[in-house]
Amino acid sequence: MTTLHTVKEDELPALKDWLEQFLPCSFKLYHTVRGTLQGRWAGTTFCTLGWPDILAAGEGEANPASACYRYHSEPRVTSVFSPDPHHLEELLLWPGFLDWSQPIIFQAVSSDLAPVIQKVAKSKGGDCTTFANVIHEASGEDLPPRPVPKGFELRDLDPDLHTDYVMSTWPHSRTNSDSYIRELLRKFPSVGLFDKDGEIIGLEIGNEYGAIGMLHVREAYRGRGLGKIITSQLAQKYFCDDHSVIALVIKNNLPSRRMHTSCGFKEVGSVDWIIYHDGDETKLMEKMSYKRYL
Repeated sequence: MTTLHTVKEDELPALKDWLEQFLPCSFKLYHTVRGTLQGRWAGTTFCTLGWPDILAAGEGEANPASACYRYHSEPRVTSVFSPDPHHLEELLLWPGFLDWSQPIIFQAVSSDLAPVIQKVAKSKGGDCTTFANVIHEASGEDLPPRPVPKGFELRDLDPDLHTDYVMSTWPHSRTNSDSYIRELLRKFPSVGLFDKDGEIIGLEIGNEYGAIGMLHVREAYRGRGLGKIITSQLAQKYFCDDHSVIALVIKNNLPSRRMHTSCGFKEVGSVDWIIYHDGDETKLMEKMSYKRYL
């Protein structure tokens, strides 16, 4: 009999192996599970439709003890995957998995599965706002480090000193993003580019699902190739662990896509961020203080 199964800690390796079969489509869940197993990430719970024969998987309610609990629960944040759209729909509708009377943010869901979420959303009387992204991936052979120009210095970002600045530059920041960014800076690689006076002029950080992002260069310093330097230098921290590096780029951001491919990234797939709401998009975005929308 099929059931909704809450994955225990000792079952995470089996979930990781199942997800690995479907990369890159399953990469969000796969890398979050891997980060949890490595002890680099905590607070995300995982559910599957069926066990040990898995039909679909998703992120459950965040652990209230997590440093990012409010970020992942106000509104509810999840990611889901199944190789079979019918099984994904079954998971989405399973009693107790999601509360469709409230807003939901679906993170980095394979674009092939987005229509399933949109179908269920419509059946629940709601609507979806979708942000399409392209998955870029590079290995150490693809992406050599670019030298830092004279007069600049690379340093790790400090969660206590730089969280507010990262939040101010990230177009997708919203309510409680500060707790999330601070935790990323504590647990994952980051790069800050500083001028001779110690002022930060560019940055990029890693996250819990194996990607690098939030790339920013101050406007006065753009056009000098500093974004490529920052990205290539941060990538080396992943290559040291014998990992490839992933970057997600908004589909219609053609300059950023060209920048990543010129660095050595290959476009290997696409994922969507889907925000489910009751149809009043403006009200929800304002409530979340969602920077990109405001």
